[in-house]
Amino acid sequence: MTIFRQYFFFNGLIETDSHKSLYKSYFLYLCICIFPIFCVEAQEPYGKADDILSKMFEYQEYYGKYIDEFDADIYIKGNSYVKKKNILYRYAPDFLYLDKKGKNTFVETILKVHFKQPDLFSHRIVAVNGAKINMIDIQERVIQFLKNNTYNPKIVDEQILLPWTKGAAKYYRYEYLSQTDTLNHVIHQIKVTPKVKSLQLVSGIFSVVDGQWTIYRYNIKGKWEFSKFEISTEFGLGGKAFLMPLKTDIYFKTQLLGNDAESYYFATFDYISLKRKHLEQEPETVNYDLSDYFSTPVDSLPFVEDEIFWTESRKVSLTPEEKAHLISSDSINADFQKNARSDFWIKLLDIPKGIITSRRFDYNDSKMSYSGLLNPFKLAYSKWDGVVYWQQFRFFKRYETGQEIQFKPDLGFLFQRKQLYFNTPVYWLFQPRKFGEINFNFGNRNQTYNSKFIDLITNEIPDSIRFEDLNLDYFHHFKMNLEGKYEIYNGLILRGGVNYDWYIPIKKENDGKSALRSSLDITEDIKGLIDENYKAFSPMIGLMWTPRQYYRFNGKRKEYLGSRLPIFSVEYVWGLDKFLGSNSNYSKIETDIQQKIPIGLMNSFQYYIGMGKFLNTRSVYFANFNYFQRHNFPQSWEDPIGGVFHLLEGEWYDASDSYIQAHFMYEFPSTVLRWFRGISKDILKERIYISQLYTPVRPFYTELGYGVGNFIGNAGVFVSLRHLRYEAVGVKFAFELGR
Repeated sequence: MTIFRQYFFFNGLIETDSHKSLYKSYFLYLCICIFPIFCVEAQEPYGKADDILSKMFEYQEYYGKYIDEFDADIYIKGNSYVKKKNILYRYAPDFLYLDKKGKNTFVETILKVHFKQPDLFSHRIVAVNGAKINMIDIQERVIQFLKNNTYNPKIVDEQILLPWTKGAAKYYRYEYLSQTDTLNHVIHQIKVTPKVKSLQLVSGIFSVVDGQWTIYRYNIKGKWEFSKFEISTEFGLGGKAFLMPLKTDIYFKTQLLGNDAESYYFATFDYISLKRKHLEQEPETVNYDLSDYFSTPVDSLPFVEDEIFWTESRKVSLTPEEKAHLISSDSINADFQKNARSDFWIKLLDIPKGIITSRRFDYNDSKMSYSGLLNPFKLAYSKWDGVVYWQQFRFFKRYETGQEIQFKPDLGFLFQRKQLYFNTPVYWLFQPRKFGEINFNFGNRNQTYNSKFIDLITNEIPDSIRFEDLNLDYFHHFKMNLEGKYEIYNGLILRGGVNYDWYIPIKKENDGKSALRSSLDITEDIKGLIDENYKAFSPMIGLMWTPRQYYRFNGKRKEYLGSRLPIFSVEYVWGLDKFLGSNSNYSKIETDIQQKIPIGLMNSFQYYIGMGKFLNTRSVYFANFNYFQRHNFPQSWEDPIGGVFHLLEGEWYDASDSYIQAHFMYEFPSTVLRWFRGISKDILKERIYISQLYTPVRPFYTELGYGVGNFIGNAGVFVSLRHLRYEAVGVKFAFELGR
């Protein structure tokens, strides 16, 4: 501000004094001499912060691997306060973690936690006492902030970037504040602010121990989903708890549609065992088994109301307010005595919520969920399909042996095409330690047409006629398949099964007004091909291989944890003529490769390359590929890219007996939208898409796209090119909430 005042002062003199050149020279001289002094003074705190950070970065990798394994008991207690509510409060979705009665609530719980390098956490709930909604909040949200290695770059499922990570200066600004003496240590305090508002970045203050260059305390805040959060953690300076968190405070504030609620959670850590890594020893042989000792999911919570137990187990005493909330809370294990009249009205008031929001039901070892009949989050939009509305139902049951049964039907309607699609998959996991699974599914796919018909018309299409204008949706396609898979070696899965497809003609006669009749002469041979029913019985065998696959055993079930190498897959299908009414005789092979490659701290690159071809086509067949097909249900933002074209019409998927496709996607934090501050602050990721397709009838098709997404939904705009010439543009949007 001093510089600006000096500038205006001299500028006034220049305007009034006759010796303008003299004052101009004097003014410029002062600027040249004094301005660097201001710059040095302004930059000095930042320079000191940079020095401290550079020393931290030198030790970051060492400290990140210093603790190899530990076991700890964590005591958590929490309160939720309703500050403001209206009629919508009772019907708030479950993911807002709000008590439906609008009461202040309390919960306490004890967890056993196990950590193992590189970054594997699991927990087992030992005891619970208090309100149900708070316990769900702890399970699904609080634990995400607790299970992290502070010296790893990210927390909360690898979504939030910690500012004291090497390379984070690209996204954060740092300012040195002060130093204090604590327990004979000099502690430096550094303020951090994000360079651009983003859901992946935080702001706050963290403290660094001089000489050790370790984190002593941090207090950071940000926004995740619908809540603002603030987390404060203190670490041990030495001894057994060196580098380990001692206590953590977590605060959530949720404001939505006139409702205001706050939740406070306090956690304290008691370390049972701790194993340090001996970095000076020879590196150990890579072990891909990262199995934990505890089972994370639980089918029933261990409720304990014995006050003597909690008095002995609590690490901190309850306040009088917390004791009052505990007594008044609707504990899940409490036996409520409700009369029939009140129970009726409660159920009646819950009906509207079950219609417009997703519902989840738990009973013993079974779980069910339903998307809601009029749920607005089940709407999506794309250029060719228009508005899409779909319904989902999920049933899950796990047995003591580790075996599982899942039933996951989907039902969707495409308004623009006036078409109904459905799938009814059933999964039986019979050998959980070897991915032994049997799947059955019955559903329908895109309307299609057969190979002979395509062979006849593709040779006669004039250059002036577009293939997609020929109105070729002549067959309904229904599909039933039974498939099994089994792991024969870690990362190598064998697949096998049978498919049964049948194709029912949509049109028995041409009305003389179709685009096809206007451009081609429909002969009796072609008409016969259109009118005939077709069936195809086709066995299948395939392999999927992921080299160097990390895994863990979650209880009795094996789970893959990812690999740095690509995933390869191949599938071979052959149609058997005259078996169960089948009139198709052919063979088909498909293969693909896909990989996600992290780039830096927050960027990633994904690619997917696939190809397929029909072989030995000795009869009429339908060119339906498994790896190359149209997706009628909106794809999740986090799903693998899996070979998806967003603007390619359904007719082109069945128009050729071979294809080669390639998809590339670059994902990065909010960058392009950083100039639009009101938008970028709520964006989680931005993506750039490039997709390429080759088929004999469509030899050079390209799609370019740009998309954004967060926890609410994802949207993108795509442009299609034919031989690098503009063809069409379209947008696509789908909600993520309620999945």
